Amino acid sequence: MKMSELSNNTGSLAEFAAVRCAVYTRYSSAQQRETSTEDQIRNARKLAAEKGWTILDEYIRSDEELTGRTIEGRDGLTELIRLAQQRPRPFDAVLIDDTSRLGRYLPDVLRECDRLMHYGVFVYFVSDRLDTREEHSRIIHLLKGYGDERFVIDHGNRVHRGQEGRVLHGYIHGSRCYGYKNVPVYAENPRTGRQGLIAVTQEKIPAQAEVVKRIWEMRANELSFGRIARTMKAEAIAPPANPHTNRAPAWYASTIKQIVNNELYRGWRVWNRTQNAFNRPEGRKGVRKRPPSEWIRKEVPELRIISDELWERVQAVNRRGRDKYYATRQGGLNRTETSRTYLFSGSMVCGVCGGTYTVVCGKKPNVRYGCPNYRYRDTCTNRVTILRTRLEQQLIAALSANLLDSRLEDERVREFTAQLKAQIEIEEKLAREAELDSPKLSEERSDLQAQAHNLVDAIARHGLSAFLSTQLEAVESRLAEIGHLLTAKRETKLHNLTDEQIREFLRQECKDFREVLTGDPIVAKREIQKRIKKLVLTPKQTATGAVLEVTGDVGLFQRPDVIVNNLMDETAQHYTHFCVVITGIVLDPSLALSA
Repeated sequence: MKMSELSNNTGSLAEFAAVRCAVYTRYSSAQQRETSTEDQIRNARKLAAEKGWTILDEYIRSDEELTGRTIEGRDGLTELIRLAQQRPRPFDAVLIDDTSRLGRYLPDVLRECDRLMHYGVFVYFVSDRLDTREEHSRIIHLLKGYGDERFVIDHGNRVHRGQEGRVLHGYIHGSRCYGYKNVPVYAENPRTGRQGLIAVTQEKIPAQAEVVKRIWEMRANELSFGRIARTMKAEAIAPPANPHTNRAPAWYASTIKQIVNNELYRGWRVWNRTQNAFNRPEGRKGVRKRPPSEWIRKEVPELRIISDELWERVQAVNRRGRDKYYATRQGGLNRTETSRTYLFSGSMVCGVCGGTYTVVCGKKPNVRYGCPNYRYRDTCTNRVTILRTRLEQQLIAALSANLLDSRLEDERVREFTAQLKAQIEIEEKLAREAELDSPKLSEERSDLQAQAHNLVDAIARHGLSAFLSTQLEAVESRLAEIGHLLTAKRETKLHNLTDEQIREFLRQECKDFREVLTGDPIVAKREIQKRIKKLVLTPKQTATGAVLEVTGDVGLFQRPDVIVNNLMDETAQHYTHFCVVITGIVLDPSLALSA
């Protein structure tokens, strides 16, 4: 900093933004230590102590076991950004250990930094000593961020290259397969003289090999995948370990399909047929098929379980078979143009197994919702399905009636008012404490301003030293903190709002959302996704047949990034996160559509 800039800044030191810091941490996989979060927070605290900044423990947020390739699903980061939009701001900076913790995709991280800066909150990357308030920070961030992004690509290439080498030498790349066990191969390291793992090979498990043969014979006799899976389950045959952590081990129809298409059982290992892909904008992992020219095939006759003749018979059945697992799935599962108007897809879950309620069968206009864990995997007992048209009509009518039910108004007004009062009482308490200490704080500010002038004079006479710079930085930080405390008093808006005004406001919000539900389907689906996190559909048997009970809640207000134009909307968004609890809704699959 130039001497003239130092002199000019001393006159307005009290106007420096208060350096009250939030902290954001992230680590990417279950293989990383959970203490990684603690390490990142410790580094942030050390930096804050050096600079005389204050870390607010209530604004420390973390995202654990989440990739840096996207910001989708990062609730901790999303919440900090939402908090940064509030007025007055609850913090002035977000401390992050390094740029890769924010993300490893440059468009994402630069956008989020710009968004926070727009809200008056700067980002400081601790290990990189990078401050987004500085003009040169963006160039440095571009270079550092490119390295973060390349790390993901280069790491994937190194892993793929290593797997290819293992396969070419007759080993496996680490996956498991039913019917075989993985056997580690050790060898002596010539440099250390110690035994070390160099590869993994496979051996047949005789009992499982017999089960595999039986599955292939059943398929050759044209039994469906589901029928074979149910037979295995009925006979209590131990299923394969499930690679998907969100599913319990079981005999799924999809498991049978994989077994009867796997060439390893006839003595050929085929590798590199697919490529892992990542949809960054949507934050989803996926798989792409590679062309056959890139496949690596290696004969492993010692692993053969079935004959070539049986292989050909089963493949002939597969080619002409029309299992429901093979059938084209409609609607939300395929995300067709039509399915984009399916209002509640993605927001409904099964009340028995917790799986997502999805489109399981039918063609437009007879598309039906049901539990896929019952239909495709036989791991759930919820067999109730309902036409999409009936579900939407009944659910919209029930939600509309629930939102406009005058009998629930009093409870909603009480809950909303209680939330409002509780939050404002906290802020008023902080303001009162600052007001009581005001004389002492004003006196301290005067002393600090004098110290700051003396420090600037000393720098002007003797030059900038590490000691003088640290002293001036500490004084500036304390002045900023005092300035925030002295201006902490806020006017509360609750005192001007009567119960009738609140009642009318909530009533109007309910009416507005009802109109959205019955309006344009694309707009309605967008608002449903914003406001409804989950609707639980639980089957219940009645005298007239099976029905589905619906529970959940609706976020009544728009997201805080929506611009508001009146006092009531602003108050509701700033002080509350109000939800309307949905109860007493029953969907009847047997009811006819109303005109």
